[in-house]
Amino acid sequence: MAREVVVIPVHGMGDTDRDFDQALKREIRDELSNAEWQKVHWQPIYYQPVLQDNQRRVFRDMRRAEELDGIRLRKFLLYSFSDAAGLEHHAASPGSPYEQAQQIIFQALEDAFQSIGGQLKPVVLIAQSLGGQLMSNYIWDAQKAGGARYGVWKNGNPLGHARNTVPDRFHRLKTLRFFITTGCNIPVFVAGFARNRILPVKHNSSGYSFQWFNYFDEDDVLGWPLQPLSPQYRAAVRDVPVNAGGNIWGHLFKSWNLFSHTQYWTDREVIEPVAGYIRSLIP
Repeated sequence: MAREVVVIPVHGMGDTDRDFDQALKREIRDELSNAEWQKVHWQPIYYQPVLQDNQRRVFRDMRRAEELDGIRLRKFLLYSFSDAAGLEHHAASPGSPYEQAQQIIFQALEDAFQSIGGQLKPVVLIAQSLGGQLMSNYIWDAQKAGGARYGVWKNGNPLGHARNTVPDRFHRLKTLRFFITTGCNIPVFVAGFARNRILPVKHNSSGYSFQWFNYFDEDDVLGWPLQPLSPQYRAAVRDVPVNAGGNIWGHLFKSWNLFSHTQYWTDREVIEPVAGYIRSLIP
């Protein structure tokens, strides 16, 4: 059966396993019929290896050197903030973590493109936490008409495809139809900009046409609404408040603390509408 829609989950900050997407995959699959699921191509983007080896070394050395309290929280914060800092550090330098992460994104898109037979199929992008910033950067760079300053797009299509050819349009995510961010922390990255420079990626021009839904929990200090950033963000994004945590016990024991940040991808308030977005693209 032909694949009719490409679903791309992207993980967030923190110590992340390669199978990070499996719970989300099960939840989405359970919401779709067997016939619908057979038309979905699932293509996760796993960029954590860019930073994770050194993070593990630092964390191991810290534990050896000192008796530390709150070890689980310390580990979460060490990985999370070093992820955020590392992926933006020296972005213009060749071989930077910024560029390496974009190379991983591009290769995942090329793998998906080949798997669906080199056709322009609609894309649903589901990005958790730092993944929202990462994918926003990738789309921003891909949209630069004169070439990007950073990342894989500074010299045109990495595979040499001419602009607006079929593969180039797919690689630039011009078939993106739904951009879903959960626990997004883009405000952390743009807070140092002058207010009139806080602009979102183009969502309805330059060959792009997609809807952006941003799910956030008011108790999640790492997840933010995006509309207040600027009038342009207000026009581009729909913020959706949720109480991340899944079932009633999840709400009682997780929704009030930092770890609510990890609960979006099993929460019914997120899963049900996202499955609906995917279903709407299946002929």
